[in-house]
Amino acid sequence: MKRATYKKIIVWGGISTLLGTLSSAYAGDDTFYYPLGFGVTASPSIDVSTRHDDNIWLQDNNNVESSWITEIAPSVTLMANDGPNQYSAQYTMKAGRYHSSRNDDYVDHLFNMNSHNEFNYRNQLNLEFDYLHLHEQRGTGLSDHTGYVRNSPDEYNDMLIGGNYIYGGGESAGRIKVEASHFERDYSNHRDYTRYFDRDEDKIGSTFYYRIMPKTSLLFEAEYKDINYDNSPTYVDKVDGDEQTYQVGVTWEATAKTTGTAQIGQTYKNFDKSAYKDKNFTSWALILGWAPLSYSLIDVSSSRYPVETNGNGSFIENTEYMAAWSHAWTDKVHSRVSSRFVKQDYQDSHRDDDIVDFGVGADYNFRRGIQFSVDYDYSNRDSNQRNSDYNDNVFMLSVKMGI
Repeated sequence: MKRATYKKIIVWGGISTLLGTLSSAYAGDDTFYYPLGFGVTASPSIDVSTRHDDNIWLQDNNNVESSWITEIAPSVTLMANDGPNQYSAQYTMKAGRYHSSRNDDYVDHLFNMNSHNEFNYRNQLNLEFDYLHLHEQRGTGLSDHTGYVRNSPDEYNDMLIGGNYIYGGGESAGRIKVEASHFERDYSNHRDYTRYFDRDEDKIGSTFYYRIMPKTSLLFEAEYKDINYDNSPTYVDKVDGDEQTYQVGVTWEATAKTTGTAQIGQTYKNFDKSAYKDKNFTSWALILGWAPLSYSLIDVSSSRYPVETNGNGSFIENTEYMAAWSHAWTDKVHSRVSSRFVKQDYQDSHRDDDIVDFGVGADYNFRRGIQFSVDYDYSNRDSNQRNSDYNDNVFMLSVKMGI
């Protein structure tokens, strides 16, 4: 939960003066837009945060370290619209400093491009490109199961090229979506170990929607993913293979207040050359949204899906349940509460983990272009593997500013 959604705050000096000079360029509730010509606008922003983490390596009662962490995340988004066609590109840098553990400092880079084209009422094309340079917080990812904490975080590059084509209008009796993507992950440090987890994934899939009511459609979905590891020692070469998922379900917008998608089926995990046996299990995805009031939203979701191994077992069968509530008390004050339970069943391993996350936060829209936030996140893992339990508390203050 908080591992992927940290907010940010760092330096306060000069904020009022800076925002005063920019207010004339503001064109939204929390973002500034600058026209660049040819229908292109730019939207720069900066998030800065400070947080206290009382277990930065996610360890059990032994070897626990705490630290204050400061992060600054400047970002710029380019957008262009041509009628119903939309194009965007975004770059974000996240630089974090651990004040009590400088070896954990990081600089992440995130670049994303998207396009949405509507050729006519029945034909749509969506394309995406992502390139990310990220880090795995020590005690997570590949350093989770090794029994020791590395001297610095593992770093990796992710690249994704993908898209989908949709044929059929919103009022059509039937619609079909065809999608394909190519994904690459390459680790860039600690190569004596991490090189064995570089991998490529090629995925194709199709979903057919059949409308049975004005706002309700049945869905039939099939997906195939081919997974190949680039470098294969004896303890990793057994997990090359493919995944096949077949699900049926329903998607609906019963009223303006209620939307949802529910689907269930089987996922088959097959290994190319392996002492591991091929496996299959029941998989599902459930997403429910309920807005009892125009300014209050409740989200509930659940899913079961496979996750690639971090070196322990052949793969992880991941089951998640999540609930979240966001509420606008006034135009300026918003609150949010969320909870999540995750059960991780490591296949072909004796390890099983139960993870509980809880978060609560509030936002204050000080003025256009400035949002202050306070957050508290708690995480607990109960594992049957020795020394893998942990408790973690993170308290965070942040500000987001359009610039």
